[in-house]
Amino acid sequence: MSLQTIAGKFVELCNQGRNFDVMETMYAPTIVSVEGGGEETAGQQPVIQKSRVWGANNDVHGEKVRGPFFNGRNQFAVHFTFDITRKATGQRVTIEEVGVYTVNDDKITREQFFYDGEH
Repeated sequence: MSLQTIAGKFVELCNQGRNFDVMETMYAPTIVSVEGGGEETAGQQPVIQKSRVWGANNDVHGEKVRGPFFNGRNQFAVHFTFDITRKATGQRVTIEEVGVYTVNDDKITREQFFYDGEH
């Protein structure tokens, strides 16, 4: 499968709110996820669990994913905009981040997030 096909499917599913379908079907078992502060999570199930915890702590009202944007033969980036309410504070905020994804053997093997300000 081409990088363009994988990245296009990624964006399509995320824009449908099917982020966990992406993680369950497109992530490699050995994926490494790197947050903007440098924290790393390794392995498909731990990465999915990290996202479940984030989802449990936030009410997501909307998500928009722009891209993909390509770099070389095996990387793409997307721009995320989330409209969320933080359950701990009740504060509704918009957060933006860029995710850079590395693809090997038709699976996403690394994701790294970049963001400005509080995440």
